[in-house]
Amino acid sequence: MDEAKRFYKDLINLLIEDDKNKLHVFDRNGLYLATKKIGKNNPKAEQIKEDNEVRMQWNHEVDRALVSQVPENEIRQIKNEFITARIRSSIKAWGNCPELLANIIRGATNRLALLIHDVLTAARELKNKLFYEALEKEYGNKVVIKAEDNADVATAPAKEVITEHEPPVATITATVPETEVVEQSEPQIPPRPVMPPESSAFPRLQKIKVTLDKHNHLIFEAERERTKPEIELSDLKGLARLTKKKELEGRIATQTEEIRTLKAGLSGIVRQHGFATVQDFYTAFYTAQHATEAYQQECTKWEEACEEKATPKAETMREKIQRYKEKVDRQNASQPYRGRDKGAR
Repeated sequence: MDEAKRFYKDLINLLIEDDKNKLHVFDRNGLYLATKKIGKNNPKAEQIKEDNEVRMQWNHEVDRALVSQVPENEIRQIKNEFITARIRSSIKAWGNCPELLANIIRGATNRLALLIHDVLTAARELKNKLFYEALEKEYGNKVVIKAEDNADVATAPAKEVITEHEPPVATITATVPETEVVEQSEPQIPPRPVMPPESSAFPRLQKIKVTLDKHNHLIFEAERERTKPEIELSDLKGLARLTKKKELEGRIATQTEEIRTLKAGLSGIVRQHGFATVQDFYTAFYTAQHATEAYQQECTKWEEACEEKATPKAETMREKIQRYKEKVDRQNASQPYRGRDKGAR
C-alpha cells in the first residue's frame, strides 16, 4: 500500500511545477506523528481535535530538536520509548482507551524538550569555554613571553665579542656567455573539477539555516523569560500565594502560547522554500554541505597541481655552466681538425 502511494505521489508531482503544492506521503516510521481528519457529525470530534493538538506539539518539538542539532537517532529513541512502547503497554493493561493517548504524548514532548534544553545549554557552555580559552591564548601568553624576554635580557651577562681578521680571498670572475633559451613543452593542465548540482544549492540552503537558527534563538530567549514567573510562583508563600497566583499563572500561560506559536513558525519557514518538513530541509542541507566540502577539496588539489606544472624548476648556475661546456664540446667535435703549419715560427 505504501509503495502504491509513493508511486502515484511521484507520478502526480511530475505534473506540478511549484514545489509548495507537491504531494507528500507520511512516513509512519519517521520522527513525526500523523494527525487525524475530523469528519462531519463525528461524536469523537472534540477528542480527536485535542489529540491532534498534542500531536502537533510533538511535531513542533521535533522541528526544534532538529534545528538545535539534536541527533535524529536520539529523537527516534524517545519516540519509540516514550510513545510507541507506552501505547502498547497501555493497550495491554487498559485496553483501547484513546483518552490516555494525550498524556502519553505530552510526557514524550516534555522529555524531548528537556533533551533540547540540555543540548543547547551544553553548546552555549562549550562556546563560552572556547571563547575564553582563545582570549587567554591570545593575550595571556603574549604577556608571559614578554616578561620572560625582559628578564632574560636583564640577567644575561654580556659576552665579549672577538673579531678575527680573515685573510683576503682571491676572487676569480669568469664571464659566461649568454645561454640559449631552451624551449620546454607546455605543461598539461588537468581539467577543472565540475561543481555538482547539490553544491550550487548550498548558498540558498545556508541562508535558510541562518533564518532557522535566529528563530530558534528567539524560542530559547522566550523560554528563559518564562522561567522567571515560574520560579516566582513556586516561591510564593502565605498571603502572597493567594494574591499573585492568578497573575503569575496568566503570565505563564501567555508566554507558553507565544512559545508554541514560535515553534510552529519553524515548519512555516521551510514550507516557504518548498520543503514539507524541517527534517526534509536538513537532509537536503547536509547533502549539499558534504558535496560542497568534497568539491572544495578537489578544487584545492587542482590548484596545487596547476601551480606545480605552471612554474618550472629554476636552472642553477652550475647546470648552466655544464650545459654550456657540453655545447662547446659538441661544436669542437663537429669542426674539422686543423694541424699546425710546419713553416710557422
